[in-house]
Amino acid sequence: MTHLDAAAHRTAVVEALGVLGSGPEERFDRITRMTQEAFGVPLTFLNLVHDDLVTAQSTQGWRQGGSAPAEQVFCSTTVLTDEPMVVPDATLDPRFAHLAAVTEQGIRFYAGAPLSMLDGTRVGTLCIMDAKPRELTAEDLDLLRDLARWAERELGHTIERDRVRRVVDGLVPEPVTVPGYRLDTLSVPREDSGDVGDWRLAADGRLHLTVGSVPAAGRASALLAAAVRAAVIARTDVAMGKAIVGLEAQIAADLSAADTVGSLFHLRLDPTSGHVDHGDAGHGLAVLLHADGTAEALRSHDLPIGLQPQTVPRTPGSLDLAPGDRIVLCTDGVLAGVGDLDALVELARATTDGADLVDRVRAVATGGTLIVLTRD
Repeated sequence: MTHLDAAAHRTAVVEALGVLGSGPEERFDRITRMTQEAFGVPLTFLNLVHDDLVTAQSTQGWRQGGSAPAEQVFCSTTVLTDEPMVVPDATLDPRFAHLAAVTEQGIRFYAGAPLSMLDGTRVGTLCIMDAKPRELTAEDLDLLRDLARWAERELGHTIERDRVRRVVDGLVPEPVTVPGYRLDTLSVPREDSGDVGDWRLAADGRLHLTVGSVPAAGRASALLAAAVRAAVIARTDVAMGKAIVGLEAQIAADLSAADTVGSLFHLRLDPTSGHVDHGDAGHGLAVLLHADGTAEALRSHDLPIGLQPQTVPRTPGSLDLAPGDRIVLCTDGVLAGVGDLDALVELARATTDGADLVDRVRAVATGGTLIVLTRD
């Protein structure tokens, strides 16, 4: 990446933070205030470097939100380095002796630590200044690094929230139409939910339906759910017997790192015959509701993704969907509003069609996915 590309990328990331021009924020002011107290200096800044400017997002001892040309600011050099930069006496340093901060404001001492985002982009600095020459000990530098990591976390929260929001929004597939069948769906995505829901037509004309869950702490659940969904989609053309096994191999490391497992129910319908192949990996929230009102749970003894021993093969099942039959798939989030799977089945029996069932669940659901497939 050229210097120009790097600068443009930095600017894009800074703008993505969504904090420029937002005014004072206590979460940033707390950092600069504690930095000022820790080092006993008159000036502290949390600066962002963008568009050949350096903007003081938070400062102690200077006006908030002010900007200066990058070539006139110490931090434009600091942001190019991986480690803190210390200038004991700027009047003796030819790189900075000409700066207005030195010649006009009388700054002699500067120390700054770069602030990096998760992708490695350095977006700004946390820095301290004094009108007197100073030196920093190794312990001082460690403290400055620690305070900078705190600032990075606060800045990164915005990007992480936006990233998760985009991921969550992207978890809702486009509508699908299958002649001879009705597909009614409900998806209420949440950032703290690990629900997996997907419906799509494969190249061979088969309809693929998937529901699942990946419990994890905080927003990590949505990111893991997106990884599982992507692994499912990647195996659209893989035989059912191998699809879940391959998916498990792909995401096992991510699940292990998050110390969690995932449940999954996946089916494939041949619209021409009504034949359905399905696999259940510890999910158990799938029901075949026959036209006569009798119900059959579609479960297996297979364990969740991440728990099934490699020596134990997965056991796909199959069925034939008759006219008037409905398959109802859901995630735990839906059941939180309905009660339990038996209550959902009773609600399905009381409704005229899949659209009616979706409308009734929508009225009480605070999250989750519901898929209803009906053969005309």
